[in-house]
Amino acid sequence: MFHSVLTLAALLSAWPASTVHAQDSLGMRVVRYYRPDSVTLVKVFVSVPYALLQAPASGSGDGSMVYTVSAQVSDSTGLALLAEPRTWSKRVPAGAKVLGASGLELMEFPVVAGRYTMQVTVTDSVSGKAAKAEAPVVGYAAAPTASDLLLSPAMRTAGDGDSVPQPGEMRRGNTILVPAVELRLTPMRTKAFYLLEAYTGTSEETSGTMQVSVVDSAGKSLFRTAPSAVPVPAGGGTLQGQLDLDGLPPGHYDFVVTLDLNGQRIERRAPFSMASMQETLARDSARGTAAGAALAAGGAVAGDEAYFGAMDEAQLDSAEAPLILIAKSSQLKGYEALSVSAKRRFLVEFWKKFDSRPETAANEERERFYQAIAYADQAFRVGRGRQEPGWRTDRGRIYAKFGAASDQLTRVPTGFAPPYEVWRYTRGKPRYYIFADRNGFGSFQLISTNDVSENGVPNWKEILGSAALLDISRYLGIDLTSGSDSPF
Repeated sequence: MFHSVLTLAALLSAWPASTVHAQDSLGMRVVRYYRPDSVTLVKVFVSVPYALLQAPASGSGDGSMVYTVSAQVSDSTGLALLAEPRTWSKRVPAGAKVLGASGLELMEFPVVAGRYTMQVTVTDSVSGKAAKAEAPVVGYAAAPTASDLLLSPAMRTAGDGDSVPQPGEMRRGNTILVPAVELRLTPMRTKAFYLLEAYTGTSEETSGTMQVSVVDSAGKSLFRTAPSAVPVPAGGGTLQGQLDLDGLPPGHYDFVVTLDLNGQRIERRAPFSMASMQETLARDSARGTAAGAALAAGGAVAGDEAYFGAMDEAQLDSAEAPLILIAKSSQLKGYEALSVSAKRRFLVEFWKKFDSRPETAANEERERFYQAIAYADQAFRVGRGRQEPGWRTDRGRIYAKFGAASDQLTRVPTGFAPPYEVWRYTRGKPRYYIFADRNGFGSFQLISTNDVSENGVPNWKEILGSAALLDISRYLGIDLTSGSDSPF
């Protein structure tokens, strides 16, 4: 049976090892997993650059661009496995057609041992232009030691509410990640997440070692981790992790995972790239957040009328969403039911109340807020859907509300404690916020604070351990080890 999971994302993305560069700039990536019933589960990712699409004529419908995807799988004789190609359509806001933006299509199907060809055609509804991509698929004849390697820009551990992955996500075991045809790191986003499955073929847990390295285009190894022990459950399990490549020069590289298991050494690799700062800034400028885009259009001193007047409905909604950080829910009630013009007027009137200097052309508080949101989206976003907006994370929320901390303590994982950060604010009433990366995927959670408007975690001291508590107590100058918060 052929399953299609329809997703849409504008992702920073590098060409993984099994990626096929297709005509007309489509890209395809195939990743295979083995199942005990001798079936190969195939995941296929196809990127659709929005540059291929043509916007409809002015006044036509809602102005969205539309493309149709048609997918077919054929065996080595050319016989199609599907009676009819699977076909579906996607709508894309015209405003999404900016530098480097693309859609991501995710497909899944099982095959038995053999050789196959995956074929995908994308057709623009306005111009009729079709772009095609195809890639070979090999079904495993026997259980391999490991699956193909998958790289991702964001990864997290599944939580209680994650029975179904969000749009733009996929799930492997207890891990949810954002797939990408092309993993593209930037100087502002330097972490590469990786995942593969290991297969033992035994009824008992097995221990092996795993090592990660980065190889440049000339084959020179630039970085290699020390071998680390990895337990693999009976039959097999998922192996994942992350590597921070801050400082890696721009260029194209191979990400290599070496696994020693059951007396066998296997290597799985996937190419990726690191963008230059100049290219990163150009992409960010072109894409931006909705608020940031409108700010650029209106100018640094744009009034509220011009600022929100430059936005379409999707951008207005993006500008309204983070207002939950500074407004009461009753103040935002009914916004969704408004017309576009009414939404625009709503936001103008909302921010008028925050304008502490109405005599100036600019609304300084509105500018500060949306600049903080834009920064939070860059610095703190994590993998949820198209990557959860950074302002929705705990660190992003605090940054958006109060700006940069007066000073900050940052610690990598040592001993019992996970990575943690302490933000201290000395402006106004002294406040501190303690965040911990409990799953190791960069999703820092607020676990303790003296801000009565925020909630911590009841067992936060157990999460950190005594050594980290002592470290934080010394930094803040208060005794957190006794529970009295007395001077340290």
